[in-house]
Amino acid sequence: MRFILGFFLFFIFTCTVVYASKSNTAVFSLKIKGLNVGTLSFLGTHDGNNYTVSGELKSGGIFKFINKQRYKATTAGTLINSYFKPVIYTELRNKKGKKSSAKLTYKNGIPQIREYDPPRQIKVNTIDPNTQGGTVDPLTALYVTLRDNNSLEPCQLKLEVFDGKRKSQVRLFPGLKKREDLIMCIGEYKRVAGFSKKDMEEKTRFPFNIFYKKTREHQYSVKKLVIETVYGTAVLTRKAR
Repeated sequence: MRFILGFFLFFIFTCTVVYASKSNTAVFSLKIKGLNVGTLSFLGTHDGNNYTVSGELKSGGIFKFINKQRYKATTAGTLINSYFKPVIYTELRNKKGKKSSAKLTYKNGIPQIREYDPPRQIKVNTIDPNTQGGTVDPLTALYVTLRDNNSLEPCQLKLEVFDGKRKSQVRLFPGLKKREDLIMCIGEYKRVAGFSKKDMEEKTRFPFNIFYKKTREHQYSVKKLVIETVYGTAVLTRKAR
């Protein structure tokens, strides 16, 4: 559960397009080997060149009794020439009663750590935030990666992500593939730096598939995401509204 929640908290939060001056909500189920382990919900808005997203992931099924966890995050930023640029990102985490929090702001595209509790331990391999210009926060990365897609080339994406401590990379590779009545994009989540030695030895690359339903010409609605983890197949499925 530590790995599963860690990955999805860092990588899965938003899956819907948002139109100008409108709000969107969605609820998703998270299963591992067919077992319910969590629920994801979010609210996103997009008004002109400004975007905001908030989301929450919490343990579900039997895991809410044996490994209760909850994660809440918000992000806000601007959209300029199809590039999402965060302005502020906050997160709150509660794992078995142990709370942690983080807050990042951005100056000229460079993340500034305003809060990190418990404090970061500065080591030889600790990432200097000043070297992370051009990165985005986890929630912005999720929004860009998994929102409903209106594009001629929906499977092309490369993002560098920094959460104040860890750096990762998210990629989608060109080429839509048909899977019955759905269309699939192939992607990869990669741990880059700032992770523990145990995490890096465990696994650094996590291939995944995103499944879309084509709703009209050049418009694709995300239905689910499937990834093979060290604990088995994990599936995030969008619930019907």
